[in-house]
Amino acid sequence: MKKIFNTILVCFLIAVSFFTTGCFYVPGISGDNTGSLLYPYGTIAGYKVCYKPAQYNFERLFESFSDNIIDDLFNYFTFDNIRDIDENNISDSEYNTIWENQALKVDRIRYQPQLILEDGVYYYTYDNVSWNWTFGKNIDLLETYLLTDGEKEKTNENLKNLIRTYKLFEEVNLNQIKSIYSTVLEYNIYELVLGRTPTVPVVEISDTATTVLDSVKITLNGETITGDDTERDSIIEEIRQEFSQYGTYVGFTERDRENLTNYILETVIGDQIVNSSKYNKNNEYQTKVAEIVYNSNPTASSSDDSIRDFFDPYPASKIKDFNGTAFYINGGVDENGNSANNAFDHIQSAEYQSFVIMPEQEDLTLCALWLAFESEQPIDAVIRVRYYDGAGRLFETARQPISMSGDPFNAVSDIIMVDLVYSEITDTELDTSVDMSLDIFDNSLDNGILEADEIDGKYVTGELANYYNIIESESGFGAIGVLNHNRIPFSYMEIVIDVIKDPNQPQATYPFKMGVVGIFPTAE
Repeated sequence: MKKIFNTILVCFLIAVSFFTTGCFYVPGISGDNTGSLLYPYGTIAGYKVCYKPAQYNFERLFESFSDNIIDDLFNYFTFDNIRDIDENNISDSEYNTIWENQALKVDRIRYQPQLILEDGVYYYTYDNVSWNWTFGKNIDLLETYLLTDGEKEKTNENLKNLIRTYKLFEEVNLNQIKSIYSTVLEYNIYELVLGRTPTVPVVEISDTATTVLDSVKITLNGETITGDDTERDSIIEEIRQEFSQYGTYVGFTERDRENLTNYILETVIGDQIVNSSKYNKNNEYQTKVAEIVYNSNPTASSSDDSIRDFFDPYPASKIKDFNGTAFYINGGVDENGNSANNAFDHIQSAEYQSFVIMPEQEDLTLCALWLAFESEQPIDAVIRVRYYDGAGRLFETARQPISMSGDPFNAVSDIIMVDLVYSEITDTELDTSVDMSLDIFDNSLDNGILEADEIDGKYVTGELANYYNIIESESGFGAIGVLNHNRIPFSYMEIVIDVIKDPNQPQATYPFKMGVVGIFPTAE
């Protein structure tokens, strides 16, 4: 029964492959001991698999990232050009820079200053327009003459008093305010990279409070934040644990930076300022916020060469090596020859991201590749194949959408032929002179750093992180792990599977099984 099933399927695949690819080389069919539908004996030594583990121990980089962002936001829009000036020794150039060149940035978080020139004299007025993330206005310590509308004459002594007042405010109050808002931003950053809509805090401002901390009350998920470090850990811990389960990469992508910049503009600052040509001249806010996000890189000042740059993400994945028969599916019959739904019994379920084909011999080229999928829930994904020539050129097939039904394996609907027509990623057309042949995969590279047994495998972390990159998912969030071809000195072929995730179900998991139905080497 099993041999008949195998033979029928082999003939079917060969016929389809011949008519669709011109491929006609017939690999050997394995004996009963392999349990495979089609096994080209002596062709594939194994597969290097990258997959999402149940949990990953992330570095706590988001905390310092959010601290840096809030610190720079408040410094630039509240104290820039004042905080470092010695009020007892103000030079003429500093004086002119502050007043005449419109460079003064005094508390634009609570008010919007307007520089007025009247009768040859510059002076400031303030519009009562605040950021969304702000603090109280009527605080005695901060009630300066600058808040008096229409005052024209400014003296050097007035300026000294202003600088002295704001330096005192910074020393006493600013760090507490920063800590409160940084806790919220850290929480929101976790949400952004998990594909969720960030939780907007409730900001309540008192105009009668006499101290900064009394003037603002920030509530997140029903919990009031005071800025205490221990409290911060308790607020962040739950989403940090969720991130360890559902996060797919370490670091921050360009897409993340864009999303975070937009979130800060829309939620932290607000449309009433960002969309106003009066308060946001020449799109200063968009430019400065993007710059602050980029410059807040928490690894930028690290002297440890082993730490990968925060803006150069790598997958939060594990890798394992499997032998060449590990993913060949069973023939649909049990040991007694009876019909059975056991095609994937020996294949473990996981959220697979990439499979690297490791040939057993040099110069292997493939003209057809047939795969099968099974899952316990409906899963949509996009599959592609990447080919690296070992000499700097990377190619990729077109993206193929696939759908897993969530039902038991069906040999008619759950088998696909993978498109092996490549285009070079950097060029518009494929150079047809390129030979898509595969080298033997050298697992001893750099003292065996890529070796990972099929029992325990290894986490992509430490030095190994330099050998893997990410491809951002077409879901709009998340990523998948692929080999860093810049580190590999030989050719390889990699099957990449991008699961399309639902941001409305943040705790969903997407385990499935992949099987190899047929691998057709090119005719010799």
